[in-house]
Amino acid sequence: MTIKTLRKAALAAAICTAAGGTFSSGALAAGFALQESSSSGLGRAFAAENTIGDNAAILARNPAGSALFSSISLSGGVTYVNPEIDAAGFTDYYLLTPAGPQLAASVFAEANDYASSAWVPNAYLAVPFDDCWSFGLAMNTDYGLETDFRSSWPVTHIADKTELLSVNIAPSVAFDWNNQFSVGVSANILYADATLKSKVPNNFVLDPLAEQLLGTSVSNARILDADGDDWDYGWSIGALWRSVDGRTRIGISYQSELDPEIEADVNSDLLTSVNTGLPFDNEPANLTLDLPDTAEIGFYHRFNDNWGIALGAMWTDWDDFERLEAFFPDQRVNGEPFPGYNPLDIKEENFKSGWRYSLGVEYYPCDEVTWRVGYAFDNGAARNGLYQDAVEETASFGLGGGAGLPVTWRTLSIPDADRQWVTFGGTFKFNNQLSVDAGLAYLWGDDEVIQEFQALPLTNDVALGTYFDGGTTNLEAWLVGASLNYSF
Repeated sequence: MTIKTLRKAALAAAICTAAGGTFSSGALAAGFALQESSSSGLGRAFAAENTIGDNAAILARNPAGSALFSSISLSGGVTYVNPEIDAAGFTDYYLLTPAGPQLAASVFAEANDYASSAWVPNAYLAVPFDDCWSFGLAMNTDYGLETDFRSSWPVTHIADKTELLSVNIAPSVAFDWNNQFSVGVSANILYADATLKSKVPNNFVLDPLAEQLLGTSVSNARILDADGDDWDYGWSIGALWRSVDGRTRIGISYQSELDPEIEADVNSDLLTSVNTGLPFDNEPANLTLDLPDTAEIGFYHRFNDNWGIALGAMWTDWDDFERLEAFFPDQRVNGEPFPGYNPLDIKEENFKSGWRYSLGVEYYPCDEVTWRVGYAFDNGAARNGLYQDAVEETASFGLGGGAGLPVTWRTLSIPDADRQWVTFGGTFKFNNQLSVDAGLAYLWGDDEVIQEFQALPLTNDVALGTYFDGGTTNLEAWLVGASLNYSF
């Protein structure tokens, strides 16, 4: 067990924590995605959100949507997301030495409501040029939110505080044929800004032992403190068909994958440069994220003057998100990139692709009012079962006997699970130009087992092994949204 090996393990643990927590919406959508593109869509659980086109917000999901409007149309709003994710479990601390592991302490702790609330804004513009051509502009967010564990959480080096802000800007153009079939394409311009933090727990239970071995306290010491951002570009394509009487619509759309490379400045009290031996001080690092491509199909039918139904299915190619890797371009030995940092394999996520199915019902009591209800089932992206490489790693340290300790794919930072949605909403039209939407949703997921292991160095021969054995005890969220629509 060399100090280089342990340093690599420490950095992997630190960055994995930060990267995982960055995307930890957890209670919102599969993996770390967001659905919140409009308040009208929220009321029907976003069923056929790429198809109905009751306002310009359709441009978030289908670039062909601008062909539905005969005049310039604006839509803008905000969704307030209040997730609550709770976790609890035992944290076992092991001293990993050449003589074998020694259990140093075992602590039970709970983390309540560690996913922060957030406001998710959106804005859209549809501009018809003539009977055939139209322009669209969508500005919304597809990924984000924040996790924040208290400083005394026993595994803050595995899960601490992280934050991601992302904005997607999508100009589009659409062509309409015979008022029945339209196609559109858009350019997707993504901006992502991330703040990533991990540290030793405050009032660390083994701090007296660490001080004896290292000669200094490590409680509250920074492992990773990183800030960075990046731009990336993709594309979308979509098509819409509507019947002659306008009562039936079918939409299909596809959005390409995105691969932003977060350019961050890293600071640390514990991680050191291979060049100077000093702790990282604004050390440049790059973290590439494989954001998945998606495909969506929607169906809408209005039975009569009072009732309509919407059905939707969205496929997300989470298989693209296999692992997290970091690169430290300035970490070189004899002019060559230091292999321990370039690349640094952070964590195997091995997400699985899945579907989101949604159903919405609309009721139109009069020309001015629309009421909506909806239901959705959202497949989680995290795999069930054990991460065998991590199980073998614990066995190599002599933990758990020959079989090793169980380590799950699912992590505290991304406590992903299948989710169900129930929603309610409505629209009020003041006149033919101005309307207002509102929506409310409650979603929940099952409790899941989470078991994680990380090793951090103390000296050349001694490492600290941390094993969390627990899971989520609550996974739910409330969402409320409002938006304003205006046609010139």
